[in-house]
This record gives sequence, C-alpha cells and structure tokens, in this order.
Amino acid sequence: MHRFVAACFLALLAGGTAAGCSQSDDPSSSAASSSSASSSSSAGSSSASASTAGVCSSVSELETSVATLRATPVVQDGVSAVQDAFATVQSDVAQVVQDAQSEYATQSAGLTADVAAVQTAISAAQASPSGATLDAVASSIRTLADDVTSFVDDVTPSC
Repeated sequence: MHRFVAACFLALLAGGTAAGCSQSDDPSSSAASSSSASSSSSAGSSSASASTAGVCSSVSELETSVATLRATPVVQDGVSAVQDAFATVQSDVAQVVQDAQSEYATQSAGLTADVAAVQTAISAAQASPSGATLDAVASSIRTLADDVTSFVDDVTPSC
C-alpha cells in the first residue's frame, strides 16, 4: 500500500510541478510588473544594484533547490526525502525573502505562505500517508513552484 501511495505521489509531483516550472525562461508574462518594480527603485542606484545582485543570486539558488525538490525520488526514498529536499527550499526562500523584501514585498509574502503550506502538507503526509495527503503535498509543491517561476520572471529583467 505504501509503495502504491508513494508511486501516486511521484506521478503527481513529477507531472504537476514540471508543468509549473517549465516556463521559467519566459520573462514576457510579467514584464509590466517587473518594469514598474525596476522604475520605482531607480532612486538609489548603487544601493539598489547591490540589493538586486543579492536578489538575483538568492533567486538562482532557489530555482536550483526547487528543481531538486521536484526531482526527489519519492518511491525510492519516501516522504522523508521530500522533507530533506524541502528543507533546502525553505532556507532558500528565507534568503530570497530577506533579500527581496523591500522591492518585492507581495511576492515575498506569497513565497512565505507557500512554504508554510508545503510544510503543513508534508507533515500531514508523514503522519497519515494516503492518496489525499500526498495529493495535498503535490498540489502545495506545484503552487510553490508556480510562484517561484512568477517571482523569477519578475526579478530576471533587473538581473
């Protein structure tokens, strides 16, 4: 039974989050929001460029950790492997939020909420593994991945 549930989770995770992150190279979808964010930061350009460099670096690390989370072999390694990969994502989101809070407060708050939702779903799946709890994990990871992609699209033009 656990193997079946894990296989279902893997299928949901691989299929759902891959679709959510497959468009990360297309910044055109958020050009308007990123251009307004960059124009509002033109007043202290030296501090803004230092701030932007930090955001760009931490966003790149977050993209990598989200890709690792999506590729975690749940069938072989179990839900605890998802938790381990997610710990890196949590850390990377915290850094992004710290670096981007002043310029991207709304997106930062969204990423923080997404991380909390994934943690809640993982905890529920560990406590009571079932198709429903694993669906919730996959769904929350998909939402996080989609929001990371949107955030990357917003930040990339200024990097």
